This record gives sequence, C-alpha cells and structure tokens, in this order.
Amino acid sequence: MADSMTLLEAIESRGPYAVWDLMDDDEKKAAAVAFWNGADRESRAALEMALAAELKFRQQSVRQLAAEKVAGRLVRMADSLPETVLFQYLFHLHMDQRRPLMVGYLDAVGLPHDNGALDLPEDFEGPDADKVEKAGRDLAGAEGKTALVYLGTLMVADDEFWTGLEPVLKEYAADGSKD
Repeated sequence: MADSMTLLEAIESRGPYAVWDLMDDDEKKAAAVAFWNGADRESRAALEMALAAELKFRQQSVRQLAAEKVAGRLVRMADSLPETVLFQYLFHLHMDQRRPLMVGYLDAVGLPHDNGALDLPEDFEGPDADKVEKAGRDLAGAEGKTALVYLGTLMVADDEFWTGLEPVLKEYAADGSKD
C-alpha cells in the first residue's frame, strides 16, 4: 500500500467525495432518497432547479416527485455537486437508515446524544481520543465499509472533533480495503 492513498488522506484531500466512493450503488441511491425525503426546502432548492432543467419540468413539479423517481439522477449528479450538498446526502443517509450504527458508536465513545444526534453541553471540549479510536476500530472491524462510510462522514463533518479516528482511517486504503 506504499504507493496508494490511505482513507484518511483521501478524506483530507477529497472530503465527502472520498466517502461517497466507498459506497456501492444501492447505498448511493439510499443516500439520495434519504436526502430528497429529509432535506429542508433550502437544501433541496439547487437540486430541484438542476433537475427541472434536465427534465424540462417546472421546479414546482420536480419538488413533488417521489424520491424513487429522481434517485438515479441524484446519484449521477453527485460527483458534480458542491461538497456541502454531497455531505448532506451522507448526513441524511445516516440519520435515516443508520441510526442504530450511530447510536452504538456514540454510546461506545460515551457521548451524550438523542437517538444519534449529538446533545453536547456548550462547554464541551471534545471526546476522549482514545475512546473515539477504540470505538472506531471496533465498529470498523464489525461493520466493514458501512462503518468506514460513517466514520469518514464524521471526519468530513469535523476532523478536529473526531481526531481520534485518524489512526483508524490510516489503516485502510482509499477504497476501504485493509492495509
């Protein structure tokens, strides 16, 4: 693996695109559906405009389409989306379909949360890096690429807060294979 990039390096250089590349087609479609169903109107606005132009529909008509009708197009658009929008795909995937994974990880780290959504006091300085690392290593060992997608999403969201994940993500290649 000397010549290839680690997952951590890929995330540092490509952000959410590196995490997106870890996912298979079904996961990408699930992320697109979760975004379409869960994002607020402001977050969806740019995608609705792009889809309206592509489909030659009015934006109001696109807004009413079922997620399953637009999911394939949303996946195809992902590589050209701004990082912030692609991150929203990842965020909504975890909030929609992967809450048990999130809850288990946050419990293992010892962070207060409400069903996977962090609930931290204002003066919180960050999690214990050793706990973050151990829980990350355990999760990756148990859940494979699914865990790497989640852990990578955390790093994209706030790499300083989740700095304890760095040693874990250095053990994997950018494609999610183990060194």
